[in-house]
Amino acid sequence: MFKHAVVVFLLFFLNIISSQEYALPNDIGENFVFFKDKDSKIHLLKNNIDYVFENKKWKKNVLSYETSFRDSSIVFYKKGFNNVSFKSINTETKTFLILNGGGPVLQIEKDKIIRIDNSVEQKNQFGAAIFEHNNQLHMHGGYGFWTFKDYTTYFDATTNQWELCVFDPKPNLKPRWKSIFHKTENNLYVLGGRASRIENQRIDAAIKDVFKIDFQTKSVELFESGFNPQIPITSSAFQGVKINNQKAYLNHFDLVVFDFEKNSVTEYDTAEFFKNKYPNTPVLSAKDSIVFINNRQDVKTIKFIPVQQALQNPLKTIAIFNLDNPGFPYKKTLAFVSAVLIAFFLYFLFGYKDYINKLVHHDDQWLYYANNKMLVSKDQSMTIELLEKNGQFSSTELNKIICKNKSYAKSHLTHLRQTFIESLNLAYHNLTGFSEPLISSTKNPADKRQLIYFAGNKILKKKSFIEFVFNK
Repeated sequence: MFKHAVVVFLLFFLNIISSQEYALPNDIGENFVFFKDKDSKIHLLKNNIDYVFENKKWKKNVLSYETSFRDSSIVFYKKGFNNVSFKSINTETKTFLILNGGGPVLQIEKDKIIRIDNSVEQKNQFGAAIFEHNNQLHMHGGYGFWTFKDYTTYFDATTNQWELCVFDPKPNLKPRWKSIFHKTENNLYVLGGRASRIENQRIDAAIKDVFKIDFQTKSVELFESGFNPQIPITSSAFQGVKINNQKAYLNHFDLVVFDFEKNSVTEYDTAEFFKNKYPNTPVLSAKDSIVFINNRQDVKTIKFIPVQQALQNPLKTIAIFNLDNPGFPYKKTLAFVSAVLIAFFLYFLFGYKDYINKLVHHDDQWLYYANNKMLVSKDQSMTIELLEKNGQFSSTELNKIICKNKSYAKSHLTHLRQTFIESLNLAYHNLTGFSEPLISSTKNPADKRQLIYFAGNKILKKKSFIEFVFNK
């Protein structure tokens, strides 16, 4: 019992010393933007008052700005200068704040804050996925003027305006806002988000798909399976935080880490860390720590949690788009099998046609050859059937076919057989054009009084298509 108590105490003690908290500046108030700059320094920006966290202290800087109404109306944004109204984004060399909805862009420098856009407040891409590619600011999707957006825009540094990204062919994507996303070197992965239902525009519903935009090839790939229904979070009003080259989002108080390129998502038990997180502020990463604003008993602090500590208690790991789910490969497998079956069907169909054209065959009424046919009598059909079955037949057997129960003189039977065989051979010759007769005869070696009739050319009964396929 004593050992268990010691272990619990040590874990609690290690948790205290590993996580660090520092009070926010006294005059920061409630309205500020919490962000990380291009050099991974943590900032609290209250209009043009910039607090930088360095050496475990807050350093206060007063940033200069243009006092024109155009610039000051954004720096002192009346609707709230905070993380709801402004989204921070870094390129390799600069730090920016983008007004939520699109339009105004503020550039943060060491001693000044500058509005760099030549646009107006667009109110057209609220909740868009904001990311950087090739040192350019981008937004995908969003909501504005009663519609959800399916397009991607970028900030053109030559015109200082937002322009539309052009893809060829134009992708067919569902409009959305508040999506889960991750930008890698050349790809933007987008999962879920929300949009209105077609049948009821007043209902905001989850979108169940995943796609990738490849900015190098200007192409879009939609993962047909959609996302795994077990994924704990599928939309977010915030941009998430990069951890170990992956993208993480808070689901209530648990951290959910997406690795799109490895097709996995892991949920971690982090409620103990984030249970007092200050609402409407993002989670940031700095070096090997996760940084956020804590609010306990109305005392706000900036809290640092080592990444290793935050990720020490995984709850579950699942696939993002479940490739092992029969529902995903089933379509491709079915399409492949169907294509193979169709190919085999066509192969056998043409083969069956060639088979019919090249062979002499028959049924109860007809002789067939090369798309032609000739009517035969019932007796002729029975004779051909006998020939087909045994390869030959005797004059006695032929007598039973052509005479049945009647009695004739021997000479007359000979004449009837001769006439019958000549008639059948003539029909065969007229049908095929072959000089070789269908039926030839010779004396029976065992009984010179009898004749043996045999096929001069092989004759086959016509097979059905099914028989042809399975007996080929």
